[in-house]
Amino acid sequence: MAKLRASMPVKEFDDHYFYAEELKAFARQLGIAVGRRRKLELEALIRDFLRTGVVPPAKPMPARRSGEGRDRLAAETVVRVYVDDRRTKTFLRDLVHARAPSLRDKSGQWYWLNEWRRAQLQTGRRITYADLGNRLLGLMRSEGRLPRIPAARFNNFVRDFKADPANKGKSRADAVAAWECIKSVPGPKTYEAYAALEPGRRKGGDSE
Repeated sequence: MAKLRASMPVKEFDDHYFYAEELKAFARQLGIAVGRRRKLELEALIRDFLRTGVVPPAKPMPARRSGEGRDRLAAETVVRVYVDDRRTKTFLRDLVHARAPSLRDKSGQWYWLNEWRRAQLQTGRRITYADLGNRLLGLMRSEGRLPRIPAARFNNFVRDFKADPANKGKSRADAVAAWECIKSVPGPKTYEAYAALEPGRRKGGDSE
């Protein structure tokens, strides 16, 4: 397993798997504000540091304080204390269905809506719940599948493992074993990379 260090090449960083707690500790060592950042955000900021040697100036969104009130759910409300729960999602769906009653949910829509919301707020833009509704409408109307969620490497791996006809009849436990195998091998953490391994190197695979 590679050790996180300030002099690590970006390729070496990308070729290994690190847990969220490892990334948080390393980010703090580098002087990167961690806050409530998700693993994907930390990876991007660390990658920027390894590429430039400069601590990224981006600040994390402040944490919601215990007992702090939430935004009133109305189209004209400015987004300040957003709560990502069923109540908020139902309200935003209602905004969409008031304009397009037949639209159905799309896989990944909430992830990409939250990414857009965070990006707007981090740049200081003032947005309302009507803006969120408009963005959600655009996501639900988009043709084809939404882009794959980049942070969910494990979920993407399992999905691709199950989609491969060669794995017909194999269990989720088999997929997890394969994931654990590719995590320990330098290189991309994808099913394609796992499938390219020699059978004898695959955990649980058929050795020749």
